[in-house]
Amino acid sequence: MMDDTVDIKHDKLFVAAIDFGTTYSGYAVCTRDEYKKNQNNPKMKVREWNEGSHITDKAPTCVLFNPDKDFDSFGYEAMTKFRTNPNKIDVSKWYYFEHFKMMLFKEKDMLTKETMLEESLEVENPEMKKKMKAVDVFAAVIKYFKEDLVQSKKQQGTMFTGDDIQWVITVPAIWDLKAKQFMRDAAEQAGILRDNLTLALEPEAASMYCRKVPVSVKEEDDGGKKIAAMDVGSKYVVLDQGGGTTDIAVHEVTGKNTLKEIHQACGGHWGGITVNGEFYNFLIRLLGGDVINEVKMNNPSDYYELLYNFEYTKTSFTDDHSKLPKENQTLRVPYSWLQHFKTITECELEETVKQSMYKGKITLKKDKLRIKNELFRTFFDYSLQHIVDEMEELLKKKQLEGVETILIVGGHSKSTVLTNAIYKNFGNAYGIVIPKNPDIAVMKGAVLFGFNPEMITSRVSQYTYGIAMQRPFIPGVDPESKKKCLINGLVDNVFDKHVEVGQVVNIGEFLPEHDYVPASRDYKAVHFEFYATQKKNPKYVTDDGCSCIGVLYFELTDISKRKDMTLKLNVSGTEIVAIITEKSTGKQSNGYFSLLD
Repeated sequence: MMDDTVDIKHDKLFVAAIDFGTTYSGYAVCTRDEYKKNQNNPKMKVREWNEGSHITDKAPTCVLFNPDKDFDSFGYEAMTKFRTNPNKIDVSKWYYFEHFKMMLFKEKDMLTKETMLEESLEVENPEMKKKMKAVDVFAAVIKYFKEDLVQSKKQQGTMFTGDDIQWVITVPAIWDLKAKQFMRDAAEQAGILRDNLTLALEPEAASMYCRKVPVSVKEEDDGGKKIAAMDVGSKYVVLDQGGGTTDIAVHEVTGKNTLKEIHQACGGHWGGITVNGEFYNFLIRLLGGDVINEVKMNNPSDYYELLYNFEYTKTSFTDDHSKLPKENQTLRVPYSWLQHFKTITECELEETVKQSMYKGKITLKKDKLRIKNELFRTFFDYSLQHIVDEMEELLKKKQLEGVETILIVGGHSKSTVLTNAIYKNFGNAYGIVIPKNPDIAVMKGAVLFGFNPEMITSRVSQYTYGIAMQRPFIPGVDPESKKKCLINGLVDNVFDKHVEVGQVVNIGEFLPEHDYVPASRDYKAVHFEFYATQKKNPKYVTDDGCSCIGVLYFELTDISKRKDMTLKLNVSGTEIVAIITEKSTGKQSNGYFSLLD
């Protein structure tokens, strides 16, 4: 007989955590001995990346494939090889991808194993863009990290096998199960076995890291100490501001080493790259789309150089600059931009700028574009306004009564423009906490999660989950129109609810079982279609907002005459686990929902 809890313990030699971000990614590793020696502050090895002029803890999430779709390079190497093209490769035949993680959030309803990912290189006819299977791109990056770690350990003379490593991959809490399953599939394709893989929700990982900040750390050196010192019953909001998504979670301290989620995760596409998006919109208004397309087609290196110049300036732009609105931020504009503008418009850009809608806010002298701080600051407005609005709505909720602290983490949280906006809007009512090195809090916390996933005791369901089924017509419940399309006298596409959005689910526990009967006694196998919606009480899986997020197949025994069965689900983790019991034989099987092909 199977236990009603999920076995989540392991005793591997290493835990390696991959922080797979939209803009930057990296990994950290810790040995079992180090963790046992000091569980509160174990020594972790963070993989360092060489940008050229300095060392970073993460590399840009950029990946390059050759014309045969074979992996070529990742990170700074891929970016340099493609953007500046020192080797003079024919970029039109190569495959270059960046910021592709956002696809899992934007295309979540259409996500399958066959979903294609468009290259980042711009082409004249968008329909001619080269594509690769999305799962192949994600798998290639994960495989690169895996092989990079294995190689480094072998160079150190460490003896181990693949089963000695427990891998953790971070995912946004606001992702649905389909996106999380996609990441699992990519990891398996990269050679990581299911039993050696854990997914960690990014706000939870950051929360764990801050709970472990040692008391010896001075408060002024690390705001995370305030989280570590919290007593049982303390509640706080985690604002994880990454490059792509804004992830907001609410946690309550339940013990020295445990937390629980008290409100379902929320957020949206308001990360750091939205600032870049606003700058891009500015370029369209200033130069026109035709000019930008010409640069993309004919001088891709120069196109990316200007965007990289903006990225560098964005990261160094602080709230102090906002207080000096008439001072400037200077961007070097590659010559081809000026040349294409003149060819298409028959005007000099320097003169056009003086007559543009940005007159007085920008100037151009030769290749130096100077943008006044007051205009540059507006590039952050879209992101900040959405974050503030979401936080205001969240903090009104009854479940958040007693929350006194807001913890800010994530790569984009290093921006004082963001953090000061949070201080300004919420600082009077809440304590604002920022840990030291907030950009690697998720990565290091994911390592801790890999050793002890039971640090999270319960979560709040993001969705209402259920199974598609048939049942007899119920007067007063089913509309009369359903009588016209009965199948064998049964109403089709009924949403059989197993868990409701907002419901608290304890980690490892299965929900009450539901009874099912195959539509035909002759069936030798059945499949369950699994649906999700953010509505509390959907009636049919065809209702607006319902989407099929996976299927589960189960083979029936031939000896069984009656094939009634029960199904119970565990939705507390980062994947759905099911136990199916055939009543007449007692045959029991557990399964995992798989993505649609």
